[in-house]
Amino acid sequence: MGDSRRLKILAFLTLAFLLRFIFGLYCPPVTASEDYVQTYVIGLKSYTTHSWPYYGPDVQGPETSFKTQIPGALEGLLIALPLAVWPVPESPYLFLNLLSFLALTFFGWYCCKRLPGFSPWFIFTWIYIAPWNTHYSTQVINPSYAFLGSVLFFIGFMETIPALTLQAIRSPWANTMMGFGLFWVMQLHMSWVAFLPFLLFSLFFQWKAGSLPQALGFNLLGALPMLALLVPTYLVYGFSSGKDVHGFVSGLNWDNAMDVVGTLARYLSIASFEMPRFVAEHTRQRLDYFFASPWLLVPGLFLWLAGYFQPAAMVVLWFFKDHPRRDWPVLQRLMAGTFLLLYFCFLFTPDMAASFRVLLLFPVVMLYSLYCWDFLAAKSHAWRVLGVLFILAGVYFQIGYTVKNIEAHNSVYSQNRDLTVKAIEAKDFRILAGRRPGSLY
Repeated sequence: MGDSRRLKILAFLTLAFLLRFIFGLYCPPVTASEDYVQTYVIGLKSYTTHSWPYYGPDVQGPETSFKTQIPGALEGLLIALPLAVWPVPESPYLFLNLLSFLALTFFGWYCCKRLPGFSPWFIFTWIYIAPWNTHYSTQVINPSYAFLGSVLFFIGFMETIPALTLQAIRSPWANTMMGFGLFWVMQLHMSWVAFLPFLLFSLFFQWKAGSLPQALGFNLLGALPMLALLVPTYLVYGFSSGKDVHGFVSGLNWDNAMDVVGTLARYLSIASFEMPRFVAEHTRQRLDYFFASPWLLVPGLFLWLAGYFQPAAMVVLWFFKDHPRRDWPVLQRLMAGTFLLLYFCFLFTPDMAASFRVLLLFPVVMLYSLYCWDFLAAKSHAWRVLGVLFILAGVYFQIGYTVKNIEAHNSVYSQNRDLTVKAIEAKDFRILAGRRPGSLY
């Protein structure tokens, strides 16, 4: 690789990281802003009081009154340690964006390995700017931190399945990544439960190959650092807080059972340019947003249409058999199997299968979508031109969206920075916010 090419790649990565970092600081919250503040406060409390954060994310679905808190110190330490190194409000955002950017870059590298000949510039840029990804891997909220574990787990999983592996990562490392990724996500997001069938599937194939003891050993090796962060919680509080995950289990949810199309649409949207729901709540407000910003109108409407086209195309292309990639059939089965698992999981919970709840399946959906766009790009020059226009419009829109949000002063960071500075200086997290009543930490 020549020096000029290296400089281009370095410049691209630097600009992509800076865009994502600034985006995370200034984009508005997707869910209640209190959730973001409380996430930050868990780490701020650990930093200002020099206490061990025994419990992490607060969890409550809007469809249920049941509340719990995920055991483990990981989330608190991921926020407290950057503050200890650089005691300014931005340091947790900077560290989070470094983690998620490294994870997504690793995932982009793996996608390029699976799709040689397909434009790496398209792959990396699309992974960096996809709306659900940018909103949930750049802001200080628990799913953002979980992205790292999700990427490591799913790449490790694919590299242990004979029909999927590229042999790009050796089996010991792949199993170590799965163990680490699973227990990383376990301390950050309830969706870790959906990872278990993938792990069992991988272990089954490794058992058939006669390598189960080694696989279990390396999975355990990867899990050990995360288990070490769980042990203090269980030593102090025991193995049951009375608010465990079974509180989110219900009888058969007929609404979710009937909502097959809606669940599929939300599943596919995490790898689509579903931008309108981040702009405003209703169509009239979304149109007003664009008419008030004519410089975003044309790319915005183009991307709005693309956000509908992409899920529809992913469904239609699933039925195609003539993809030039030899591993296309196994990708089809992986995509369908993951959706069926997702659908089954939400049959027995009062919560709806909202996109933010299934976001950690992003590596599977994004990889499948890239196979779809690779198929279209191979069909005609027109699709390749449309792909370039899509990426240019996406980058332009995300920059413009960020600028508008800086001006609007509507992010959790911008609205709470002054209080956060005072809390850090006074070593009193309560200046920013107290913890929720009944919190375990």
